Amino acid sequence: MRTDPSGTSTATKALTILLGCAVTATLAVTAANASVADPLTDQAALSVSPAPVSRTIPTSCAWPIVTNAQKVNVAYPDTDATYWTMPYKVEPGTRLVVNGTFPSARFMSFNTYDSTGGAFSTNGVPGAIFDYQITPNQGATNPYQKSVKRLGKPRGDNATSRTASGFKVRVQSDVPGTSPNTIPNAPAGTAAGSIGFLLMRVYLPKGGNFNAVKLPSISVINAEGRRTVQPCAPKQQNSPKAALAKLDDPTKAALRNIIDKLELEEPTTTGGASRAGSAPTIAFSRATAATTNSVFPNSASAYVSALFTPDPKRVVLVRAKAPRTPALKPPGTQAAPWPTKKYQLRYFSLCNNIYRKPWPVVINKTKGGGTDLGCRADNATELDKRGRYTYVVAQQSKKNVVTRWANTTFVPTSNKNKRYQEVLIFRNMLSNASFKKSAANAPQNDQPAGAAQAMGDYYPRAVSCPTKYYLAEGPSACFKRFRQ
Repeated sequence: MRTDPSGTSTATKALTILLGCAVTATLAVTAANASVADPLTDQAALSVSPAPVSRTIPTSCAWPIVTNAQKVNVAYPDTDATYWTMPYKVEPGTRLVVNGTFPSARFMSFNTYDSTGGAFSTNGVPGAIFDYQITPNQGATNPYQKSVKRLGKPRGDNATSRTASGFKVRVQSDVPGTSPNTIPNAPAGTAAGSIGFLLMRVYLPKGGNFNAVKLPSISVINAEGRRTVQPCAPKQQNSPKAALAKLDDPTKAALRNIIDKLELEEPTTTGGASRAGSAPTIAFSRATAATTNSVFPNSASAYVSALFTPDPKRVVLVRAKAPRTPALKPPGTQAAPWPTKKYQLRYFSLCNNIYRKPWPVVINKTKGGGTDLGCRADNATELDKRGRYTYVVAQQSKKNVVTRWANTTFVPTSNKNKRYQEVLIFRNMLSNASFKKSAANAPQNDQPAGAAQAMGDYYPRAVSCPTKYYLAEGPSACFKRFRQ
């Protein structure tokens, strides 16, 4: 990851490898003559006749790649997020303009990555822009900057109508650092024709319905004029592997290399193993920057994580003071102004993952044909009167039994995994600058002691407790007796 990302001393590389990849797209080409205007209008500086679709966009529609745990369960995904990806070619004098509306969702961002999936900055400007940093169109309102009232009947999953909540984000090589809504398309010195990737991330949309998120169109502006491609239809959206067949050779090669890196790169196993004759030691730490700076890092997030060995006769308990987030205002999926003194983080979650290639999150089938995803976002986390969470990590079949105690939140171990260790990942996203006990402030040194000192009461402490003892005495008794 670029600045904040991290994993555990065990799941470090794989942890941040693909926490941000995806694409959905369908394409409709719209020809429009461009005319000179101010930077926020995003019109071309010259007036030309219609020309064929620019080679800058090597696909037939925008956002052709979509990534989420249900579609592509790799690289420790968060099950409450979806990522859409738009590949493009770096061409001199060309810029992309993302034309969209703010979704009704907890979080949205756009990131650009180089041909290897790496994050970068150009002229001091990072290839990332978060929802609250986006200046809305003239006359529109950004709900992440100020509260807005819906205009009439809600349409889809957008905060308001397109006119009232529209925005434009520009992706270009010239980034002076003073232009609003502008992020670089490539590192300085990148050769023309090189491949880049634009990612749109959304967390916790209204009703958990990612299909209702209206994806932006993308306009290409260059010497040929202006061309706009519309988002791909749902049937045209593919996983990274499935999308390969529909890409041109240069884009296919770049994406294939990223997929190969994702599947081949293996995190280093360190610590977290049980000691013979004693309760297992489970401790969260933040991985080193070198091991977490990988593919499509989410620059808004930081992570601490812990490795453990599932035991059918034990439960793993994770407890700490919960950071204040917009989840405090149910349902917690609405856009809210940021930053604010009211909240310390934009979002947190605890996910349980299988520690083996391709590093999937736990997804279990349940009786009756249902599915239980191995993540619990903040708005699905119970808190006690002291503002603490207590996660109970146990077998799926024991869910109803182990949640007998008040203010506990169940997290499943894998039904199928019988051989491999599993890794718990605690995500902190968009820390308020005044919140000094975020995972983002934990040292990236694979040391639990450093993370515990930095995060204080917010550090997730874990204990392995015999199930019989837990059921008889409760979680607090487990922490008193078995805490290492």
